[in-house]
Amino acid sequence: MVRLPQLRRLGAAVALSLALAAGPAVAQGAAAADGGWLDRYNRMVFAFNSVVDEGFAAGAAWFAPPATQVPRRRVRGGLGNMMSNLVNEPLTIVSSLAVADLPTAWTATQRFAVNSTVGFLGWYDRASGYGIPPIHADLGLALCRYGVGEGGYLMVPFIGPRTVRDAVADVVLVNAILWTSLAALLGTGASIETILIAEAVEIAADVVATRQIDPKARGRGLGRDFAAVREDYLRQRRQRCGNPVASAPEAPL
Repeated sequence: MVRLPQLRRLGAAVALSLALAAGPAVAQGAAAADGGWLDRYNRMVFAFNSVVDEGFAAGAAWFAPPATQVPRRRVRGGLGNMMSNLVNEPLTIVSSLAVADLPTAWTATQRFAVNSTVGFLGWYDRASGYGIPPIHADLGLALCRYGVGEGGYLMVPFIGPRTVRDAVADVVLVNAILWTSLAALLGTGASIETILIAEAVEIAADVVATRQIDPKARGRGLGRDFAAVREDYLRQRRQRCGNPVASAPEAPL
């Protein structure tokens, strides 16, 4: 029997410490400037993500049901609504409470309660129909309110644009939740085959959940210019950090 690996959690903590310590220096140095190593890396990942997104879009269109069955848009909307309900609403509640943004936390609580019941776990966005529009917050915005710097702009493979602060917060948070859930499900001991399967599932769930955390970042970059995407993303994140989250309701998915 092999115990669930603990080194992953230690590695995540080390990565978090290093990223938060090195982030400001990277952002202020030549690495983040046009032509620096970080800029070249971001452009490479940007091109990679564009190809991946186009591939996913083509695959979804290929395997989508015929028009005589459930419309494709309705299926995509239902899945998107469910992901928003299960990921964004609880995260908004926690992040808003962390910065004492009670109106946003209450809105997310109402949306989660309504959509988890009469909305069938969020497949239908009944809350918007009841006059409760989505307002999403995340841990990166909470850290920003407490004065944690951006740490530079970063394109994350499979996920998209982030700042170093937001990328570290999103990845560490999602991994902590997923591995805590897996540990509770599998117990203290498991076979190596079970661990490998759990790791594969965790990686896939990690990518999906991390992409979902910042809905405004999803889809940015597909068929667009790298510089325009970077400017657009940083502008909206800085604006959301500087203004109360409740002042910027989002359109339903």
